[in-house]
Amino acid sequence: MKPLKTPLSYEDQITRLISEHALTIDDTQAATDILNCVNYYRLSAYGIGLKRCDDAEKYIPGITIQTLYDLYCFDSQLRSILIPVIEAIEIDLRTKIAYHLAMTYGADGYYDAANFQPKTDREGNSIHTMTMEKFKKEVIHQKNLPCVVHHMQVYGGRFPVWVAVELFTFGMLSSLYSIMNSEDQKAVAKQYGTDPYHLVSWFLSLVELRNLCAHYNRVYNMPLKQTAKLYREHQRYQCNRLFPVLLVIKRMTSKTKHWNAFLNRLLEVIKQYPVANLSFMGFPANWEQLLRE
Repeated sequence: MKPLKTPLSYEDQITRLISEHALTIDDTQAATDILNCVNYYRLSAYGIGLKRCDDAEKYIPGITIQTLYDLYCFDSQLRSILIPVIEAIEIDLRTKIAYHLAMTYGADGYYDAANFQPKTDREGNSIHTMTMEKFKKEVIHQKNLPCVVHHMQVYGGRFPVWVAVELFTFGMLSSLYSIMNSEDQKAVAKQYGTDPYHLVSWFLSLVELRNLCAHYNRVYNMPLKQTAKLYREHQRYQCNRLFPVLLVIKRMTSKTKHWNAFLNRLLEVIKQYPVANLSFMGFPANWEQLLRE
């Protein structure tokens, strides 16, 4: 096992960045100020794709610490505008799923595994059982919420589905949708003008992107584990980067104020930070037309 690296002072970090990584730093005080706000481990991730072909340890000429910091700022702004539009979709999905389940199976029908597909994970564990166990943990975790206190005191800890989904994480909601009966899935998907095959993949992509944003993780130039399935007219843009997810967000919110607000802000942020290489996020040359049309 290798020993951990020795911690370096800001001055030593700057020296190493210049000597070992060929990062251009003209103003050491400005560089220190940057490193004092954003530690280099986080900052260095924005250097992916900016290293020399013949030496992966060194930056290409002209890359400065300000370049990395500007990319970090771009990413921070990008996350801040993604969160509200994903939140709008998440709340909308909670509403539609809860309403359909309530009207089909009753207020507490979601407790009954017989109302869902008997799907299991790779280890053979029931997805419905695991989702319900996670729900119980969320109830304990959020025990001080007024709605939780009320339902514990008045209804013996039983929650109608329209309350339960408000305690679900986005990931739990995705799992619940994935095991809904085919006709139930279709009924929800139809409201987004799509089918369960596409909506399941959109759900997973949105959950991943939402979690990246919520935990301050990098979105810029980040390969995603979940690939959003696109329709034929957009399949050429399908990749494991951000842009396909934006097409999904557009499809799910294009008739609402949320999409217009997001798109206008996105255009502003891109204009503000020309240092960002949009191709690193899967943006094609005609990206603006695709998002506007």
